[in-house]
Amino acid sequence: MKIVKAGYEDHATWGDNAYVVYWELTNTGDKQGNFYAGLDFLDKDGDVLGSTGITADKVGPGKTAKGEASPLDVEIDKGEMTDIKGVKVSEVERMDY
Repeated sequence: MKIVKAGYEDHATWGDNAYVVYWELTNTGDKQGNFYAGLDFLDKDGDVLGSTGITADKVGPGKTAKGEASPLDVEIDKGEMTDIKGVKVSEVERMDY
């Protein structure tokens, strides 16, 4: 799982000044799989403000899924949405069929 770009922008789905994360996840295995990745949103000190997750389903071997994610207000429970200064991948899980 790789974060391609992240930051505040006006977004058609999440509204004005939303913190949007663009991500890519490549299946490096030899079988199709479903994936879950956790994202931690960080303040200026690197402390976690809150978390969310993304899924990528039925990703074939060697294939890459791409998407966008944004936290909901209720997921940022240790500060404000405007406090977000960064994001990191906290975990990636693979579920085989």
